[in-house]
Amino acid sequence: MNHKTLTIAAAILLAGCQSSAGIEKNRPQSTSHESQSVYEIQFASAKRFNDAMRQLHDDSVQYCRANRSLEQVKAAWRQGMESWMHLQGQERGPATALEQNWNIQFWPDKKNTTGRKMAAATKVDSWDMASVQSQSVTVQGLGSVEWLLYDTASTISVGGNKECSLLAAVTKSLVDRSNTIVEAWRINPWSELDTKAWHAEYLAMLSNQLDYSMKKLSRPLAKIGSPRPYFSESWRSNSSLSNLKENIIAMQSLYLAQGEGLDDILRAEGEVALADNILHQFEDTLEAWPEESSLFEMLQTKEGYRTALAQFNKLEQLKYLINEEASIKLGVVIGFNATDGD
Repeated sequence: MNHKTLTIAAAILLAGCQSSAGIEKNRPQSTSHESQSVYEIQFASAKRFNDAMRQLHDDSVQYCRANRSLEQVKAAWRQGMESWMHLQGQERGPATALEQNWNIQFWPDKKNTTGRKMAAATKVDSWDMASVQSQSVTVQGLGSVEWLLYDTASTISVGGNKECSLLAAVTKSLVDRSNTIVEAWRINPWSELDTKAWHAEYLAMLSNQLDYSMKKLSRPLAKIGSPRPYFSESWRSNSSLSNLKENIIAMQSLYLAQGEGLDDILRAEGEVALADNILHQFEDTLEAWPEESSLFEMLQTKEGYRTALAQFNKLEQLKYLINEEASIKLGVVIGFNATDGD
């Protein structure tokens, strides 16, 4: 074998190693722990969110170069929000991933802080990722992108250069934050827990996400006869209800966890009726979900208010089945979470 042949062989071997490394980087950690199926769902959700942020940034930059339409950027933002719903509000998992939550999304925005901060930010001539990340979380996340794309005060649709600079910087920051999240999820954070501790973490994660989702309805519903539609998540883009539906789909996926989730755990404990009730509650809630995508619009009428309240009641029943029935059957105490007292 001559020198040239050796060089080619070495190059092929190196390329193979790099390819294997790339494949491994896109895979979750492999463990025999009982949390593995839930963990794999979480890793896939983190990876999907990361991919969505990369697409959003690319479409944003290309829009500002006149190579994409604003509708394409909006579609990428909606896909990004949809993917975020699968991680939103769980408050369980790697600490370095959870630390990014406020940087990804500032909500609830009780005093329209996003609107005021973004209006001020668009007066700055030029932005980069570092300058965005030094600002308030209201300028950094998905809500700020929504403001740029949908708010009537934004001039991005008519070629606002300042808005374009800010859009590119914010979406690049979101890529950076999502990189941190997916990297954190490459290791199963629960692999050392015993069964009881794992069940406690698992139930708490489902409970936290459900509580957070319910607040996305209860805050805008407020008092009967006095709704607060501006408290709706993503009210500018009229996508609050579609976001919430995605939350429920995410929770249902975690509940089933490819046949190794809470549904299977309850059945193994002989709690078949309870498992059936929870599964049917998920299915009934999704089947009866309103076709409208905007909670803001729905709350403008009495009929719409009643429809939204009915969805809240379905989630309240689901909360009872998980927080009370399932936790008692498994001997798990669900404590306070990050949304309590909010």
